[in-house]
Order: sequence, then structure tokens, then C-alpha cells
Amino acid sequence: MTSKIDGWSNRQKDTGWGYPFAHLLPFVWIYYAITRRTITPFCYQICGAFAIGLSIGFVSVMVNPNVDEETIENLGTIGALIGSPLLVKKGIDQSRLFAKNKLNS
Repeated sequence: MTSKIDGWSNRQKDTGWGYPFAHLLPFVWIYYAITRRTITPFCYQICGAFAIGLSIGFVSVMVNPNVDEETIENLGTIGALIGSPLLVKKGIDQSRLFAKNKLNS
């Protein structure tokens, strides 16, 4: 287990897109959460994927009321997979900013 200061300084290294895309792999988010001491990217991913799936389902039913559930489910899954790296990147950026403020104070 890393200390808070180690976790905050580790977050400052995450400037690229490697970890956002790696969050699509199983258990990467657990490693990230332990070494960076944050669950913010994971929370952004889960909440964002839920919102994307709900929005896609709502819009699909509004456009075509006769659409079947399997199609809506597939569209929601594809939307969540496409949106997840973007959401995780936003969560990483947010946690980096928080850690930067903590390290500077």
C-alpha cells in the first residue's frame, strides 16, 4: 500500500492515454486505485457508462418505439465501451488536479 504523498505524486505521471484505455481490461482499475490512492476514474467510468446507456436507450425508444431490447442493449454496450476511455481520462485529470493542489499546499 502506498502512502498518500506517494499516491499523489504517482498521479502526476499519468498524462497520456495508456491508463484510460487500460481501464477496459479487467482489474486494471484496482491496480490504479491502489497505486494512486483514488477511485475517481473508476467512479467516472461507472457513472458515465450508466448515463450513456440510459441516454442511448431513451433516444432509441423515442426514435423507434418498436425497437427490440437486444438492439438497445447492444447499442448501450457499444456506447459505453467507446465512452469509457474518455470518461476515465476525465477522472484521471480530475484526480491529478486534486493531487497537485494537495502537493502544493
